[in-house]
Amino acid sequence: MNLKIKYILPIFAFIPTQTYAFAPETPDEVTSVSADTVKIKGEGEVNIVENDSTFLREVFESDTFDKLIELDMATSEVHLIPDSVIIRRLRILDARSPFSLEFNPEVRKYINMYLGQRKALVARMVGLSLYYYDLFDNVLDRYGIPLELKHLVVIESAMNPKARSRVGASGLWQFMYGTGRMYNLYTDSYVDERFDPHKSTEAAAKMLKTLYDDYKDWNLALAAYNYGSGNVNKAIARSGGKRNFWEVRAYMPLETQKYVSAFIAANYVMSYYREHNIIPEVPRITYAQTDTINVKSLVSFDMLAKKLDMPVEEIQFLNPAFKLGVVPYTPTRHYSIVLPADKAYKFASIEQDIYSEAKAAEASLKKTLSYKANTVAASGGAIRYKVRSGDTLGAIAIRYGVSVSKIKSWNRLKSDRISIGQRLLIYPRK
Repeated sequence: MNLKIKYILPIFAFIPTQTYAFAPETPDEVTSVSADTVKIKGEGEVNIVENDSTFLREVFESDTFDKLIELDMATSEVHLIPDSVIIRRLRILDARSPFSLEFNPEVRKYINMYLGQRKALVARMVGLSLYYYDLFDNVLDRYGIPLELKHLVVIESAMNPKARSRVGASGLWQFMYGTGRMYNLYTDSYVDERFDPHKSTEAAAKMLKTLYDDYKDWNLALAAYNYGSGNVNKAIARSGGKRNFWEVRAYMPLETQKYVSAFIAANYVMSYYREHNIIPEVPRITYAQTDTINVKSLVSFDMLAKKLDMPVEEIQFLNPAFKLGVVPYTPTRHYSIVLPADKAYKFASIEQDIYSEAKAAEASLKKTLSYKANTVAASGGAIRYKVRSGDTLGAIAIRYGVSVSKIKSWNRLKSDRISIGQRLLIYPRK
């Protein structure tokens, strides 16, 4: 297959000092990547295309599952692929998985949707998987649960580390506030660990392991992750005590019925994207090429970006748990940040200089933070609202309990005119 890969510098300004081979999930044609080029078998070195801001915007606006199920999944161009081909490929995946990865018409609809309407999203997610999947695999393996569970993030958050659903589920693994607290995910006005990739993955692994221990069926465990254990127990009772997801499924709400089918489709598309000519957007950094630094002062992302000579968007992506663009510091709770390895080394070499400058700017920064913290705390966090047919700013403002002027201010709108499909940043009132 003569498949060319789309190379972009998504949000990572990190320039590696040596070439490295991609993981097995990367297309076979890619042999290595260096500072400014990639090597493709049979084509030699190819320049990397840089497109930071577009990639970042698209990642942070990816749909969560509650929005995904509203899509029209009739995608004609995918219908050319016979069911028999997809069934054969799913059987291969099923044979090496403890999940029951069965084919059915609903699974087919989700596969059509991912390979049709959401083909560009899959390209981004495959690229992001080169960063996140090493982290997920390490944690899932440590808890002794199936590595296929990493694909759950595809349907939960589309690998958007700042994803937030309409009901407030947040982060890659979409934890509600109360559930996050149950699994020791700390939240205050400055930090929300539901957005922390490592800590939220630890929490998700603990939760999924507990659910499997309860049901002894991975598909029922997935249903409980989406629907809640109490509701799944009621569905089991209504089914006459059956313990197989496909037999209990009819007694669950439509969203949960679709959830497992979407998970099966996610396993398929993340495993067979090459066969469907999906061109990944490949980042130039992996999780293994980052390092963690303990921070001993109140420091803003803006100052770090300046001192470390890196884009602030990159710091935000690597550290999505910090809500206000700062690393807080208190005597009782210390925080760390994730940086590309070379930037972590630079931080260590100028650490005292950073702290001195941060101390000098602390009073001014705290005034700014006071306003930001009050805004976020009062609203419960920002959401991205997608404008639909018939929407007006007035109607949207009433729906979320805010004023039209605030919506215009948050989105720098000069008039009340909005268009279908436009994304609006809104801080809903609790």
